[in-house]
Amino acid sequence: MSEAQDNQDEPKAERTKPRREPIWQRIAVGCLAFVIWIISILPTWLAYFVGDLIAIPWFVYWSVRDRKGKRTSGYWRNTRIAFREGTQLGPNRPKHHLWQWSRHVGWLMIDSCRMRHFTKDTVNKHFNFEEFEPLQELFDEGNGLIFATGHVGSWDLSGVTAALLGLPITSVFRPSPLPALNRLMTDMRTRTGQIVVARNNVMWTLKKVLREKKTIGLLADGGGKHSAVVAPFLGTAARSVATPALLHLATGAPIAVVAFMRTGRMRYHLRVFDIIRDAKTGNREQDLIAITTRCNRGLGQGIKEAPEQWFWQSRRFRHRPPGEVADADGLPPIMQMDSNALLHKPVDRHRSPKQQHPTG
Repeated sequence: MSEAQDNQDEPKAERTKPRREPIWQRIAVGCLAFVIWIISILPTWLAYFVGDLIAIPWFVYWSVRDRKGKRTSGYWRNTRIAFREGTQLGPNRPKHHLWQWSRHVGWLMIDSCRMRHFTKDTVNKHFNFEEFEPLQELFDEGNGLIFATGHVGSWDLSGVTAALLGLPITSVFRPSPLPALNRLMTDMRTRTGQIVVARNNVMWTLKKVLREKKTIGLLADGGGKHSAVVAPFLGTAARSVATPALLHLATGAPIAVVAFMRTGRMRYHLRVFDIIRDAKTGNREQDLIAITTRCNRGLGQGIKEAPEQWFWQSRRFRHRPPGEVADADGLPPIMQMDSNALLHKPVDRHRSPKQQHPTG
């Protein structure tokens, strides 16, 4: 290599060095870590009382925020869409639903703070695993296993608990813009053996994990303007995460639609809503819609069982399919969860530019 080339490469090397995050970020995350530790050592009843206190400002905020549901997202908009005659949840929003949901959000924060209490010796004390046997049988078949879960129940415990049960699991997470916060959350989530990877350009990694006959965990109830597939969710068409379907078609690994539903303070029940296998028919577009619809329907069943245990403030229905005509009330038209309309007239999928990945 010539001297000129050496000189050209030096600035490039400097640019690739990771930037040192500001001291305030590390101090803030350090304070957060201290708060998490304090909550983790409190008696259970007191820790979740703190969760109740957290729920109060959340409840007050959403009590006054866009109560008519005119915005494109938020609690009132989403409940107007989901609780209607003909939808999966039906027309009646449960009494005290807003408070119960607010309390669930507060308790989710406490769940995450107290993950250190879940060990191989205590896991059966906190979790009901009556439905785990078919999952173990699927894993033992040696084809890998895709866990499709969502923001239903206490999802942050899923990967931690799977690792305690002996499943080699890799989960996908959305990284924070704060590196120090990413390190803290990674430390909390990986202490039982779970591996976590950022969701950016991750398909090659996930396929590799499945080829190694291991398991992956995905949050499959999201969706935005770049989501690949439009499929019914809670009774209306919605742009949906197609990653479980794409991986199933690419690898043949079965999909288990699951959630850890809360039954009390530090008490959870593993629910298996659907198991999808051998769903490849040869029509890729229709297969993607059919598989994604099954994932959505399974997660919707979890929301139906515990309507307060979902992220009702999300932007789940914000981005509408092109050409959709709203109903007279301004809401998206109702679509049955077993509807075949999208199979015969699929919405064009968004396709991101292909990325180059290593082979092997």
